[in-house]
Amino acid sequence: MLSDEVSLLFKKISDLENQVIFLKEKLSSVEIEANKWVSKRDSLNEKCKRIWREIPLFKSKRDQLNQEIKNLKVKKEKLRTGLKEKRREYDVLKEIEDSLLEKTFGSETEIRRQIEKLDWIIQTNPLTTNEEMQIINKIRPLEQQEILHKQLSNIRKELKKLRLNMATTKLQIKEGNNQIVSFVSESQENHLQMLEKIKEVKEVKAKANHAHQRFLEYAKHVQENHSKYGVCVKKIKHLTFQINQIEKEKRRLRADVELEEQRKIAEKKLKDKKKISLEEFKALMKKDLV
Repeated sequence: MLSDEVSLLFKKISDLENQVIFLKEKLSSVEIEANKWVSKRDSLNEKCKRIWREIPLFKSKRDQLNQEIKNLKVKKEKLRTGLKEKRREYDVLKEIEDSLLEKTFGSETEIRRQIEKLDWIIQTNPLTTNEEMQIINKIRPLEQQEILHKQLSNIRKELKKLRLNMATTKLQIKEGNNQIVSFVSESQENHLQMLEKIKEVKEVKAKANHAHQRFLEYAKHVQENHSKYGVCVKKIKHLTFQINQIEKEKRRLRADVELEEQRKIAEKKLKDKKKISLEEFKALMKKDLV
């Protein structure tokens, strides 16, 4: 009866051991999957951090360029205002030049030559007062013409200077426009790159969250299988303990049978007045017969 019970217990242990092997293999498999997903999650989160560090760089560069564009626009507006003022000044001087041109005749060199010629006549010839006054009267309008020509020369110098200044200002405005166009393009590029990085980090974060969810699923499986594994091991220990108890009981019963046989032999020997062995003597003592 006890042997049948032990065989049944051994069969249960065998079934449990097979289940333990299956659970260990399954546990190993889900642990590998859990580690794979947690590794992927951590890798993706690290990638998120790297991308997040890039976003402020593009934003800072974009903002810096936008500020440069504002400064260039202010500078350009000042240049345009200055150009308008120079244009007005130029137009005024041009009117004066046109007015002087209407009052002058000949060239400044020719006027100077005529004055010097008349002066030479006065200085080298004995002239009457009347003759000298006539020559002086000729010199006076020529001197007025010389003054007008000098004024005209000065105005033309100013006009030339203004033309050069306006040309330089126009070139600066053109260069400023080109720089603004270049900075606007670069600013837009940095803005687009910033938006791309924001989009990328959202996508990577979504993948990291997905990996974390998969990790949690496999971690739950690990816990469940570990719990089942622990239950099976505990059952095996309990069944093993039961077998040990049964084996112990079997040994006790066998010992009782042997003891009873030795007692019977010892009693018969005593009855027959024969010498008994030490084991037979002990058997009699346990039964309180000696």
